[in-house]
Amino acid sequence: MATAKTTSSKNIIEWAPFELAEGVSDETLLKASNTFQNEFVNAQKGFIRRELLKGKDGQWVDLIFWESKEDAEKVMENVESSDACRAFFQIMKAAAPNDPGAGVLHFEHIKSYKP
Repeated sequence: MATAKTTSSKNIIEWAPFELAEGVSDETLLKASNTFQNEFVNAQKGFIRRELLKGKDGQWVDLIFWESKEDAEKVMENVESSDACRAFFQIMKAAAPNDPGAGVLHFEHIKSYKP
């Protein structure tokens, strides 16, 4: 029986679920997501990678990997001063219009398993 390889780190994974606002197309989301990535996320300290996930029934998740908890927390502070962030968040159903971080969760990466 083969043994799985494991890795561990203290990276932070940001889980940001959302739904699109009424009438917003996937194409509009992808355009706004690209702008958000290029004009904001890429410039943030500690950014590793980002994945945009689509589920069924209009469910989406923005999954972002950060080098540290401090990097992830600093980004949450920087969001409010970014036009690209505002444009990206405006196409989503707002859980809390005055709190762009509402519903966003951060998880510490403990271990990955690979074949």
